[in-house]
Amino acid sequence: MAHLCGNRIKRGNRIKRLTFSLLLACSSQVWAEAQIQNVTLTDATVFIRGAELFNHSQVTLPAGESEIIFTNIASELNEQSLLLDADNGVVVQSFSLKRDFLAESDSAEVQQLTKQIESAQSEQSKLNVQREVIKSQLAVLESNRKLGGEKEGATIEQINQMLELVSRRGNELLLADVELQEKIAVIDKNIAKLQSQRDDAQEKSGEAVNQVVVKLYTPKAVTSNLKLSYAIPDAGWMPTYDVRVDSINQPVKLSYKANVFQNSGINWHNVKLTLSSGNPSEGAQAPTLAPWYLDLYPDYSASKVSESVQMEAPVVDMAVAKSAPAPVLAKRALSDYVVTDTGGINSRFTISLPYNITSDGKGHAVLIKEAQVQGDYRYVVVPKIEPEAFLQVQLKEWEKLNLLPGKSSIFFEDSFVGQGYINVADAKETLDLSLGRDKKIIVNRENDKQFTAKPEFFGNSVNKQYAYITTVKNTRTEPVKLVVMDQVPLSRDAAITVEGLKYPGATYDKDTGDVQWLVELPANQTQKFTLDYTVKYPKDKQVANL
Repeated sequence: MAHLCGNRIKRGNRIKRLTFSLLLACSSQVWAEAQIQNVTLTDATVFIRGAELFNHSQVTLPAGESEIIFTNIASELNEQSLLLDADNGVVVQSFSLKRDFLAESDSAEVQQLTKQIESAQSEQSKLNVQREVIKSQLAVLESNRKLGGEKEGATIEQINQMLELVSRRGNELLLADVELQEKIAVIDKNIAKLQSQRDDAQEKSGEAVNQVVVKLYTPKAVTSNLKLSYAIPDAGWMPTYDVRVDSINQPVKLSYKANVFQNSGINWHNVKLTLSSGNPSEGAQAPTLAPWYLDLYPDYSASKVSESVQMEAPVVDMAVAKSAPAPVLAKRALSDYVVTDTGGINSRFTISLPYNITSDGKGHAVLIKEAQVQGDYRYVVVPKIEPEAFLQVQLKEWEKLNLLPGKSSIFFEDSFVGQGYINVADAKETLDLSLGRDKKIIVNRENDKQFTAKPEFFGNSVNKQYAYITTVKNTRTEPVKLVVMDQVPLSRDAAITVEGLKYPGATYDKDTGDVQWLVELPANQTQKFTLDYTVKYPKDKQVANL
């Protein structure tokens, strides 16, 4: 009996030990499979369209295989672009992307605002019910009024009392209804305000609902640093410029900026940015040519109809918001934080100063660099089109600036003068930038009555003489360079001739008809520019565009 009991006790102990071992193994397996790790976004390379995000995470792994679920991953990403790397001898066996539907729940702020909206809507519904009750009471009063008037045997006094009651009670109900409508209108405004706040909160909270599931192997327990990178389509940047001129005797102050936007679903906090002029969405494969065949059109009797389709370029609505750079301990020059690399196909600007870019799809201003550029200032005057003087600067050695086409804000003598556009594709030896109008250069163009004559008839021809005087006055305190432009009409018909050209001191381009004067006008001086020509054409014809 004792022997049997001893065997039972031993078997019981073995079962307990086995059960405990299984529990340990299961708990170890559950820990390995359930380890969830948040990745930290540290760097972002932003292209003209698209971006590549670089993340970091540190994990502690037991010996053997482990499965890690990485969170804080962008909502939309190119799965083919995923790259993982681990140190300390950890092997990345496989990885996959999955959607975390639990992460799609709203933030605490969004939930609180939603509750406030629902509470306001509930209050509004109750007020609407009260309005319906008032409408019903008014309907009953109206029915009683009609019945009272039709009641046989009712005296005039009774009818008047009934009408007075209906009038008094109806007035009370209508005033109460007006008060309810006012309360409902106030609630409507409050709901709209709360909904706007909730929309902003949803943008700020982001929509990081993706996870990267990684299987790792290590022969021993280690702590490993993992690097994870991937590409996203919904980000980009647009170059913009501030062009400042304090005086036409000083260099141009050029601020090169970027409007960076992203809607990746995660907010970028203290991220080091690299801005690239590349555009991965355009593709990297060179195009190929297919055979180009020519044929004769079939002999149709019916008219042919051709259609053309014009594709509009996408427009980005960028409500410019100020981005928030991380605080720095000491004031340093911007050049200390920006490294420009032009050694490859595209220009890259590495900005080591960290920035915060929220996932809201709006443009956030990032300063790339500032430069003082030498240039030649001149005033361009085209009085036939507009009697104004436009200040223009011709920048030298502009290639060293690594500029891209973009909008510019122009400031002259501490005043904002307007918007411009920098188009490097049109630049040649110099990059010409328009700096706006200068009211201190006074321009006037008028007919020279001394030489402008009525049409003269010679046989079958008509001669019409035209003469113009352009007057430019420099009221500035320094001399200015002037480019005065006018034009002579060109004939595309042999029956029309332009002759008798006179343009003292100017050059004439016979192919374009342009007449141009290049002069330096001293301070507080006035100069006149004259242009004469005669148009000859058949007297039985009328000349278009003359």
